[in-house]
Amino acid sequence: MTDGGETDDRDERGRFAAGNPGGPGGARRRPSELRRAAEEAITPEHVAAMVRKATSMGLQGNLSAMRLAFERTCGRSAQAPPEAEPIDLSIPRLRTAEDCNIAIQLLIDGICKGEVDRDAAKLLIDAIQTRLKAIELTEFEDRLAQLEQTTEHVGRRR
Repeated sequence: MTDGGETDDRDERGRFAAGNPGGPGGARRRPSELRRAAEEAITPEHVAAMVRKATSMGLQGNLSAMRLAFERTCGRSAQAPPEAEPIDLSIPRLRTAEDCNIAIQLLIDGICKGEVDRDAAKLLIDAIQTRLKAIELTEFEDRLAQLEQTTEHVGRRR
């Protein structure tokens, strides 16, 4: 520390001074400067030459070079979803809340017996719950329509 109570790496207000690794122009700016220098050094011609080289190496059997050339020209391939296996579980057609309840019970029994794996069970439970919500909403709309008709009929009598 100096006589004024300040260190050499800070200004008179106690902030990091220019040139200090933690202050303005310090360490945080360095990675972006390096990235910018690399971007300026590599031209489109360089990239084209590297892709040609990777293609040539890929044609000679280098698998990493093949993958690089394909990814850079065609993009990464989407992963194919795994083949779905049918589940040996017979559930009723989901027309009512009771049907949904029966289906969930059958599904729980299948899980306990080891006939249905966890991922398939989750998918089926989500589907059954979605169907149950649709049934409940339809029933609610029907009841609401009946109430509206009743109130219109009562309102006409008065």
